[in-house]
Amino acid sequence: MNRRAKPRIARFVLAWVLCITSARTSAAYEVPLTPAALHEAYILGQRNDQATASFLSPYVKQLTDNSQAPHIAEIEILTPFAQVVDLSRRNTSGYTEEQAARDYRQRGDTVVVRILLMLPAAYPKPDASLNQTPPPPPQPPAPNTALQPENFWQNFRFETKQHGKTIPTRFIHNKPIYSTPTKDTPGVLDGATVWLEYDAKDVASDETAVEVTTPDSKTINATFDLKKLR
Repeated sequence: MNRRAKPRIARFVLAWVLCITSARTSAAYEVPLTPAALHEAYILGQRNDQATASFLSPYVKQLTDNSQAPHIAEIEILTPFAQVVDLSRRNTSGYTEEQAARDYRQRGDTVVVRILLMLPAAYPKPDASLNQTPPPPPQPPAPNTALQPENFWQNFRFETKQHGKTIPTRFIHNKPIYSTPTKDTPGVLDGATVWLEYDAKDVASDETAVEVTTPDSKTINATFDLKKLR
């Protein structure tokens, strides 16, 4: 072979490899999941260790708000692969890989957004030892010490957008969160978890913004780059 041709062929092969690598890097998150991907996701979830936590960390955004009103505490987005990891880590006892595969097939290829809504905390009790004067008379209970309507989450508006366009929601459901009752205090409604489910065909591998509008018309945003998530 001509010596001059060899460098050209080498450059061509290198360019081809880079092209393939780039295509894989920029490809959409994994849909559908292959048996190998399912196995990897299941094992990663079963480990339930620092590697699992590190993998799931980019999928969730923690939000802080000290207002005395219902507020958003956390927003999470889960791709099909991350859903398998998440469910596997929550079921480390007796949960088999066959069950994980069956659960995946039943769910289908979806993208799930989980939003944690919290009600304002009860007013802290004063420490009598720090006061020189007698404690004040009992105050009325804070707003969330009495049971709040479980549908308070419906006063929020939820949208998931790409390039400014709202992705149609396939399904939405919620679960109320209660505090643990004690001998002296009953359990109270602390908040709610809201799940928004989307068909993966409607969600491109691109920057995705989850917008939550609060009852007082504040808009909270959490942005996820699905090109960088699996």
